[in-house]
Amino acid sequence: MSNQTQKFVKGAFILSIAGLVAKILSAFFRVPLTALIGDTGLGYYGLAYPIYTLFSAIAIVGIPSTIAKLVAEKKVQGRDAEAHQIFTHTFKLMLIVGGVMSAVVILGAPFLVRALNWEEEAIYSLWGLGLSPLFVCIMGVYRGYFQGMQDMLPTAISQVVENAGRFVAGLALAMVFMPDVAKAAGGATFGSVVGGLTASLALTYMYLKRRKDIMIDVEKTKDLSQELSFKETAKTVLWIAIPISIGGAVNSIMTMIDSGLVVMRLRAAGVSPVVATGLYGQLTKVATFINFPLAFGMALIIGLVPSISEAMARNDKKELHDKIELGTRFALLISLPASVGLAVLANPIMAFIYPSYPEGGDILTVAAFSIIFIMLGQALTGILQGMGKVWAPIKAIIVASIVKVIANYLLIVTPLGAVGAALGSILGYATFTAINYYVVRKETGFRLNLSFVVIKPLIASIVMGASAYGTSKLFVNMLDMTSKLNNAIMTLGSVLVGAIVYVAVLVISGGISKEDINHIRKPKAN
Repeated sequence: MSNQTQKFVKGAFILSIAGLVAKILSAFFRVPLTALIGDTGLGYYGLAYPIYTLFSAIAIVGIPSTIAKLVAEKKVQGRDAEAHQIFTHTFKLMLIVGGVMSAVVILGAPFLVRALNWEEEAIYSLWGLGLSPLFVCIMGVYRGYFQGMQDMLPTAISQVVENAGRFVAGLALAMVFMPDVAKAAGGATFGSVVGGLTASLALTYMYLKRRKDIMIDVEKTKDLSQELSFKETAKTVLWIAIPISIGGAVNSIMTMIDSGLVVMRLRAAGVSPVVATGLYGQLTKVATFINFPLAFGMALIIGLVPSISEAMARNDKKELHDKIELGTRFALLISLPASVGLAVLANPIMAFIYPSYPEGGDILTVAAFSIIFIMLGQALTGILQGMGKVWAPIKAIIVASIVKVIANYLLIVTPLGAVGAALGSILGYATFTAINYYVVRKETGFRLNLSFVVIKPLIASIVMGASAYGTSKLFVNMLDMTSKLNNAIMTLGSVLVGAIVYVAVLVISGGISKEDINHIRKPKAN
């Protein structure tokens, strides 16, 4: 494995761990929040949440991937001065863009509530998000510059800081506004603004700490570099960032389709507004578990874009194919066991995490399988973006969104109810993934190694699922499951057994090797 590929693995590993910690904080945020405001309050929170995740995708993927791609290309060419100019010009641009976006969210909230046929009380959640775009843009520029230099640590630290700030401030404000659940939901969403502010300050500190060393490299290459204008840089960044943001936000787009259609179609089926909002709240709880493994998917996109860009700049076809296989393999190694595990343990997991409101296990059982297509689709998106095919995933998203809308419209009014939305997501994400893979194969000649990349982790996941399910049944026969403690023991015990079995089967079958682990722990020096 080449040194550049090892750097990608190391960076993806760092971002995955940080993303996992961030998702744990997010999950623990929703547990007490649900206990505080219930499924209905969580429904108000969840209606606005896709807008927050869309902003997050822009901060985590769109802006950073664009800057990382441009900076990585300049670094390969030895033009550090131009790389820094891209950073400074983009920072000014994003301050303007962030300010405008914040104004649109705050002033346009009443229109959006009416247009999407939401309950009027959901407006507080939108107002709570109002200033998020500004800090999203600031975070995105810093993260992209560091990622372009193959330094993933600042992004990782800022993700943890952001979610910690959101956790503390969101819960505190929700408690302040209770017993008004709608305003409490608005206070919870304002936590994202506080999180964005704290992460922006952390990134500013890390940049200033590294600035002296950065400027030494900039001065060395000043004579070799051309002076880039603000207008030229802004045009280039926006041309690339817009499709990358949309391509990286497929999960947010699908969730926004749910926020616009689920309550409306449930009400068309005769469900009362309050019950329909509560059912949407269950979908929001399910999203907590779906988002856990997606932390790794985001890490893939973040790492793949500059990594693939470097391989393209070197015109190294072997390195390009190696990274494509690594990205798709990494996605399936995580998503397959996550999907199977969540599906077979859906009800006990829901009761364990949300003991006060355990409903939604039937939705999670189905929705879990969307993880496979989301993560694989995200990896392929990062590959296409790194290749410069930034508009290709957009076409895939358009087709996938049409499939999702049609499926939601037809399935939610059937006895499936909210489960129909989960099925619609699977169909939409599968469409997105298939189109992206077709384009990657067409452009690069890459063919997926089915035995190594797909079949071995699939077999390990099936064996893992059977062992986890069997372990859970053994606990059910041994313990009183009306006890919350016993349910926790059963759930955690089954997950632990499943994880051990999965790793063991992978190692025995050759699906993962000691060399893979060593590349993460000890990448070779340059």
